[in-house]
Amino acid sequence: MRVLLLCSVLLLTFFTSKAQKNTTNTPAEGKVVTGTLLVNERTPVDFKVIRQSLVTDWNVRLDSFNQAEKTMVLYAAEATVMLAWLDYPAAPLEIKSAAEGAWLWNNAAEEAPRHQAQVVVSVIGSPRRPLDVYKLYTKVVAAALDNTRSSGVYLSSQYLLQSKAFFLQAARSMDQNSLPLYCWIYFGMFQENDLSSGYSFGLTEFGMPDLEINRSKHSMQEVHAVLYDAVSDALQNGVTLQEGSMIETLEGQKIALKLSKATFWEGQTLKVSY
Repeated sequence: MRVLLLCSVLLLTFFTSKAQKNTTNTPAEGKVVTGTLLVNERTPVDFKVIRQSLVTDWNVRLDSFNQAEKTMVLYAAEATVMLAWLDYPAAPLEIKSAAEGAWLWNNAAEEAPRHQAQVVVSVIGSPRRPLDVYKLYTKVVAAALDNTRSSGVYLSSQYLLQSKAFFLQAARSMDQNSLPLYCWIYFGMFQENDLSSGYSFGLTEFGMPDLEINRSKHSMQEVHAVLYDAVSDALQNGVTLQEGSMIETLEGQKIALKLSKATFWEGQTLKVSY
């Protein structure tokens, strides 16, 4: 974690200074999303191909760009993007740990640690529009995945690891009615003594506390569905989840959210009595 954080700090220092010099639309202290592509070879990536793919395949309008040997900075409307190629793998212990919890990537523990290099993707945009920043981040990562020999992508702030195939499928399905939530938010699920628990991790990126269900008599599938639907409704419809907010299950049960100390980490979460 410390290695990735240090790398991100160094990259974002360069990235932010470039943004301040080259654009007036992006605030100096904006919303930043940073992910890491796990690249399976040490051959330098072709930034030109990625840039072209972003425009032609992902319909991103770019105002200008700066490109060097190992970095590329792109300037879009109200956002700035940086890609940096690093000829060494991401922190092995952190990737291994994240792979153990990557329940949507069956072979993560075998495939993810084999990568040889990385491409760090950072997007900075308006802190008032985090959803737009994440959508642009998704398109940039997808363009990079499509044009590199890579196995997956790691979002360190959410401790979230997804395979290349899954991320690309989710990105291509992204529209106003479908958001790639599994690429943005981690949903932790576990069962103990026939009682199911679950939580979201990453909703704070969108200005809301995460959700938590503890020791429910419902199945893990049902617990997951309640959490996922609540997050999906909030992000798609611009609903702010907070103390006292009401959510509704598929069975029509209405539940009031209660803010209290988180069970699984420091801070507070919105408890769902389900």
